[in-house]
Amino acid sequence: MKRRDLSRIDGHSFDLLVVGGGIVGAGVVRDAAARGLSCALVDAGDFASGTSSKTTKLIHGGIRYLEQFDFGLVRESLRERALLLKLAPRLVQPLRFLIPVRGNRPRPWPLIRVGIWLYDRLAGKSVLESSAVVVGKKLFEIEPKLASSGIEKAALYSDAQMDDVRLVLENLRLADEAGAVLANHLRVQSWIIEQGKIAGAELKDVLTGRMLSVRAKVVVNTTGPWADRLRRLAEPSLKPLVRPSKGIHLVYPDLGFRHALLLSAPKDDRVFFLIPWRGMSLIGTTDTDYEGDPSAVSAEAADIDYLIRETNAVLPGLDLRKERVIASFAGVRPLVADEKKDPWAVSRSHKIHTDSNGLITIVGGKFTTYRAIAQEAVDHLDSLFKEKQLELCHTAIFPLGCADGNWRSPEIQSLMQELLKSGVLHPAQGSRLVQRYGKGALKIFEWIKEDPSSAQLLCQHHPFIRAEIRYAAEEEMAMTRDDILSRRLQVSLTPCRGDDFPSSVMEGLFSGRAS
Repeated sequence: MKRRDLSRIDGHSFDLLVVGGGIVGAGVVRDAAARGLSCALVDAGDFASGTSSKTTKLIHGGIRYLEQFDFGLVRESLRERALLLKLAPRLVQPLRFLIPVRGNRPRPWPLIRVGIWLYDRLAGKSVLESSAVVVGKKLFEIEPKLASSGIEKAALYSDAQMDDVRLVLENLRLADEAGAVLANHLRVQSWIIEQGKIAGAELKDVLTGRMLSVRAKVVVNTTGPWADRLRRLAEPSLKPLVRPSKGIHLVYPDLGFRHALLLSAPKDDRVFFLIPWRGMSLIGTTDTDYEGDPSAVSAEAADIDYLIRETNAVLPGLDLRKERVIASFAGVRPLVADEKKDPWAVSRSHKIHTDSNGLITIVGGKFTTYRAIAQEAVDHLDSLFKEKQLELCHTAIFPLGCADGNWRSPEIQSLMQELLKSGVLHPAQGSRLVQRYGKGALKIFEWIKEDPSSAQLLCQHHPFIRAEIRYAAEEEMAMTRDDILSRRLQVSLTPCRGDDFPSSVMEGLFSGRAS
């Protein structure tokens, strides 16, 4: 991505202004820019700093939605899962799941067997490894940790795990390459309204306080849990579109499971997961109504106690303790407001709504289906730009991230081999950098060749090197220390939290970057 340059936004006019830099906003701006619209995207925080980085890190069909007979959503999600596995193979990878069963808990055993069979059928040709039933000795051979919890049998099925932040960044990178103008830490203060229609926005640079103005023929609101607040800047009396739902996760040291587990809380039958994640274990999520400021959401003691208690109830052999929690995080889902069920039972379908002032708002949906949501939204825009003939959507065939056609180019491979032979770079590091950054690894290798000290590890707890800090600031628009630690490198949820990184590596890094 280009560096943040507010002069490319201030005083300019675009076909489309997208407000909100989470996965849906990133998907919309990428699709729209690739189809020929002049686009800008702004976010009041960092890209993916809201709900899109507070996920369970799964790309999945949503096997639990079968119980709600939401077959359409499951089928669409499984289709999108297959596309992301193909188009972003280093960011989305298959993961095997077990549903442990004791007696007829969490659900009657025949119902679970039918569910995994139907899940495979709905996936069709895109089915991953086939589902199966695992009982007794065979179960404990493939998952020894279950032997101490009184589990009798389990259903085995497949879904996928993702890197949520990097999926957002890769969509934004492609939008940038298609000509879109992007800026984080830029908040909408008010709307420019002409003849009753929104024609642009007055913006405030959160980092400096500077005020800017931007105009657009169409504005799309993809701010998730903040969507109604943005709508009410123009019309305070608008009925809500969003039903905010809070979800928290706990990060534990590696609990030793070979598979991800889909569990149900004995207290209320809510589904949650225990997942191997980056050498640790991730447990979550909860699903409760939330009325506060989405920016202030946190994992409260009651939320943490709930997950620990219910996990121990299902798997008593774990004996989870609160003091072993490495970190916790919380996010707010923007569920569609017109449903009155318990939050965990509300459909994850999305809604595209247009207010009388022309503001288009997207709410609901799942991370898994973001590409399809973006395509639908941009298809809708086609009727608003009759003077233009938008190109066809190609996001279902164009690779993301490390699957770029030239990510294994001779130029990258040659430079990497040169660094390996000189001993400046370790083979595992070279491979990791290419897989993580794709063609962007060429830039990192060039920096290492110029300054071998940039290949030094940032600390003993992580594989990240000094050049990656520079890459985050110069190529991925990281503007603050938190942008780097919480999202570009995602170390803030680890035992180290990035506190052991040498302070000198960030000194002066952000000077002059707020303009």
